[in-house]
Amino acid sequence: MHSFAVGQRFIRYYQDNGFEVLPRSSLLDPSVPMTFVMSAGLTQIESTVAQSEDHAGERFVLLQPCFRHFDREKVGQSPVHLSLFGMGGAFSFGQTSKEDVLNAIWSFLTAELGFRGEQLRVTYFTGGQLNGHEFEEDVETIRAWRKIGLSPSQIVGLGIDASFWKQGGGISGKERFRKCGPTTELFFDRGSQWSCGPTCQPGCKCGRFIEIANVLFIHSQFDQATQSLNPLVAPFEEAVIGVERVAMALQKKSSVFELECLARLVRLVRSCHQAIDSPDSNKSIKSEQVIADHVRALLFLVADGAPPPDKGGRSGIMRKLIRATLTHQKTLGITQTTFIPDLVDAVLDLYRSQHLDLEGGRERLLSYFARESERFERTLSAGYRWLDRLIQRGSGTISGQQALDLVKRRGMPLLLLETRLAQKGIQLNKQEYWEAYTRWRQAEVGTR
Repeated sequence: MHSFAVGQRFIRYYQDNGFEVLPRSSLLDPSVPMTFVMSAGLTQIESTVAQSEDHAGERFVLLQPCFRHFDREKVGQSPVHLSLFGMGGAFSFGQTSKEDVLNAIWSFLTAELGFRGEQLRVTYFTGGQLNGHEFEEDVETIRAWRKIGLSPSQIVGLGIDASFWKQGGGISGKERFRKCGPTTELFFDRGSQWSCGPTCQPGCKCGRFIEIANVLFIHSQFDQATQSLNPLVAPFEEAVIGVERVAMALQKKSSVFELECLARLVRLVRSCHQAIDSPDSNKSIKSEQVIADHVRALLFLVADGAPPPDKGGRSGIMRKLIRATLTHQKTLGITQTTFIPDLVDAVLDLYRSQHLDLEGGRERLLSYFARESERFERTLSAGYRWLDRLIQRGSGTISGQQALDLVKRRGMPLLLLETRLAQKGIQLNKQEYWEAYTRWRQAEVGTR
């Protein structure tokens, strides 16, 4: 099933079950002015539904493009991570029974999309303590899954770090914490051939189990001033799916980059550089995937009004995305001046029918690339000159700390630094580099 169809089926399924359809929101929401985080509908719900009123019985569904800059480094490393992805969200307000909510998402995945029940695994919250508050085991969820027909081996209990949702990042420390509640996640089992061992279960990073959906039971709110936990005036449940991950599982693909919405972009990138036949083929594949992901994300962001690349906040994220794209383009040796415009046009061809507003972002995005490319070239030229001086002073070597300074202070991407060193027959001591990085990171965190 095409990934576009997955999202459309989700909307239609819940609409047929009495849910009101909400439009998608901009990726630039005023509630997060310094970044682009957009969850699957919670922002829309919080602005649409006033928490001081009684909304028991109201239900909403939407399909929301999401961008998560903190997942950017996972792109190309993980078969399931994208910086931009589609999520469907269905919200039920009031004291809805967990059994009804779980029956609905289970029926959607099995009866509507055709997943076999034995292919799926679920998790539940086993209870735990957070900042002095004790949360009980979610027995109601276990009972609901068993009533649906799942065997004990399909139901896995996880603790507070994995199966308890906290809006705002956490109760303790400097992070703001608001709504919270237990979760249950649904995983697709790709088979024992992907297993990391006999103890493999949902939550493992080996690739056997892919999270395709989850349900949040949000009934409480933390008061930062009094450090108390209070029941929400309008408690709700949220069932969400990851559109690309569901399509990947249905199509039996090994990566989201094999889906029709991304495979064409990867093929276009690959056609612009030499065939992959070297020991570094994995690096080439990663570069292809990063470029495809970032250009797609950038067009969506710019169409929604993202600012030009610069320092700090949203502008800083735009700079990182564009410079990462240019870095991987250089790594692949792609020099065609039409490369980025052709890739942007390919994204438009894929998504134009689904997102009519993307067209308006084309010229602005290309101007962002042109501007940032000039600045990036100046940064690299200065960095390469500094690198040459370090090599001369060090009798043909550079230290891990010197390499980190080039990356963090002079803006030279580690990937291009390694490439230039390799061209000069110098191998970077990675252990030294990462030790220096750890010290730098600890110092950064300590000053916040």
